[in-house]
Amino acid sequence: ERVGTPQILYRPSSDVALVQEYEPPTLPCGFIFKLMLLSTWDDRFYMGLNALELYDQFDRLVHIKPENLKGVCVGGAASVADLTDCPGDPRTPDKLVDGVNETSDDRHMWLAPFSRGTPNTLYLIFDHPITLSLIKIWNYQKTPGRGVRELQVCIDDVLVYKGHVRKAAADTSHPGASSQGGQSILFTVDRRVVARERENVYVHYQAAESRDELVLIDSAMAGDPDNAGGDNAPPTAMRPGTSVHPHRAAAEDLFTLKSR
Repeated sequence: ERVGTPQILYRPSSDVALVQEYEPPTLPCGFIFKLMLLSTWDDRFYMGLNALELYDQFDRLVHIKPENLKGVCVGGAASVADLTDCPGDPRTPDKLVDGVNETSDDRHMWLAPFSRGTPNTLYLIFDHPITLSLIKIWNYQKTPGRGVRELQVCIDDVLVYKGHVRKAAADTSHPGASSQGGQSILFTVDRRVVARERENVYVHYQAAESRDELVLIDSAMAGDPDNAGGDNAPPTAMRPGTSVHPHRAAAEDLFTLKSR
């Protein structure tokens, strides 16, 4: 089955109907949440996200501590900070749950090396079972092409969702830029939650029908999920460098404050 085949979420006991890319179970529960990040929008070397949130069966935000979160990416790296040419880079997995979700600030996002055909995986591991009603995802905003395009969600190794992540809007710190906010993946038929989150649900094939978009990268079509990242991607050794030094970021903040 193709990732992201549109499905209608509907339960006979409710009049709530909502189109999502996959029909998930209602209120799944488990200890280990695994997000397999399969492709990017158009970057062959790096993959990132801004933020993640989980909500329980009572629509309460689940407190996720940094120690609950583990990233397993290319070469065993958890983020670009594990690469030899990016020491001290702040874009580590713990930034996904620091509460700063919609930003282009490097200190509040996660970035990891990526290689086509090898999923990057994020694990959220809890010492007690979590009942899930909602996942909210904010895609990588600084460089939208590095954002996650396709993902699968498993709970205790059972697949509960697969689909697309909406590409982030342009840098909202620039005048005239706009943002779409976080994307919602619903695991509940609660009318209140569905009504609140309906506009944040993303169905890729519906969105594709409303635009005429084609981006070519080394003869690979970025708009094709089967070619995401390019068929002829150079080896990992040729990955271009990317690094943010925390001291430089702090100096930029100081300069901004003095300029005000």
